[in-house]
Amino acid sequence: MYLEHFGLQDQPFRLTPDSRFLYLSEAHAQAKAYMEYTIWNRDSFVIITGEIGSGKTTLIQKVLEELDQDVVVAKIHQTQLAEVQFLQALLAEFGVEAYNARKVQLLKMLNRYLEEQNRGGRRVVLVVDEAQNLSPRVLEEIRLLSGLETDREASLNVILCGQPELARTLDTEGMEQLAQRVRLRFHLEALVENEMQDYIDHRLHMAGLALDRKIFPAKLMAKIYQYTNGIPRLINTLCDTALTCAFVEELDDVTAEALDAAIKELRWGTFAERARSRKKRSSSDRAAPPPPGQIAKLVLSEDKEVMGEYLLHKESMTIGRNPDNDICIDDSVVSSYHARILTHRDSSYVYDLNSTNGTFVNSRPIKKNRLLKHGDVITITKYQIEYTVYDSTEESTTGDGTVVGDANGNTGQRKMWADTIDTRTLSS
Repeated sequence: MYLEHFGLQDQPFRLTPDSRFLYLSEAHAQAKAYMEYTIWNRDSFVIITGEIGSGKTTLIQKVLEELDQDVVVAKIHQTQLAEVQFLQALLAEFGVEAYNARKVQLLKMLNRYLEEQNRGGRRVVLVVDEAQNLSPRVLEEIRLLSGLETDREASLNVILCGQPELARTLDTEGMEQLAQRVRLRFHLEALVENEMQDYIDHRLHMAGLALDRKIFPAKLMAKIYQYTNGIPRLINTLCDTALTCAFVEELDDVTAEALDAAIKELRWGTFAERARSRKKRSSSDRAAPPPPGQIAKLVLSEDKEVMGEYLLHKESMTIGRNPDNDICIDDSVVSSYHARILTHRDSSYVYDLNSTNGTFVNSRPIKKNRLLKHGDVITITKYQIEYTVYDSTEESTTGDGTVVGDANGNTGQRKMWADTIDTRTLSS
């Protein structure tokens, strides 16, 4: 729309990742160096985190484009996967189709592949984008894979990139072994204010603008920073809109008035105002948090007969037919990995994992996810799973989260269930 007007050959502020436009700020350059270290130093595991829109995916693209041919890379960006699905996806990245294989077979095939690459003198690197969505069980699988060795060297190096939730997951109880395996951890900060001008000019020059010309004058940088907080994706959105506004007014450069028009067009408050608004909306949308001493559990039943009770004792729990689910329902009408329950702080959400027969909450199908409230009933084919918030001082559990008794001594039936389903495999 405005390219010819400003003497550009390409869109300078596109939102899709494009490594040609990568601006290596001090933070981005350091993160890139960490990734390259991981690739060239065998026996390495690095974690890169950053806020949404900070440029993680673009940085990954740049690193991968510069690799030599003797480096074999598996890049996984779909991370809502169970362990078997993750191993299948990893082998598919290496060109090995194993969609019907079981876990033991998958591990054997992966070991064989890694040994072949090692004998050929090739390095193998696993890069996982959006790694904050990985379940603790998949993270543990990755830890075990990173420890595979041939000739006293690791046969698989790992780079995990994700939002800050990934770092918080690593710091939780139960993740100590993975945290100790990690050689380097780096958080990719947003641009600082004095990098704004260089970032904007870099993208414009890469798009064809003459090197001796500036479209965004220095006096606008403070306001651009005020509304973007230095996050590259937000800078791109604001600058693209500002160029459009300047073009409509037939201006040669972006003026303060054009920038104000862009902010009005986007309906943005300052970054700080938007952050406060998001926090307020999140608090109002979230189900009322249970009072101190209360936690949530799932009660599984069929035809009103209770089959088991499970505490939401970890961040991610899966439901499905395969035995490695947290709640296993051994019934052919249930998908292998049917649904996932994600719990963060005081809220739990149910996600359908592209199941064949769908997941319902209170008899209504869910498309992506649904916030759960006390008393909600999840329906998976003929099974009902009630989400209940209760007083944790009244009941105790086994280590796997199955309820076994309460403060009033009512342990009989529940203890029987703990004995019969300690493997959490339920027969239809």
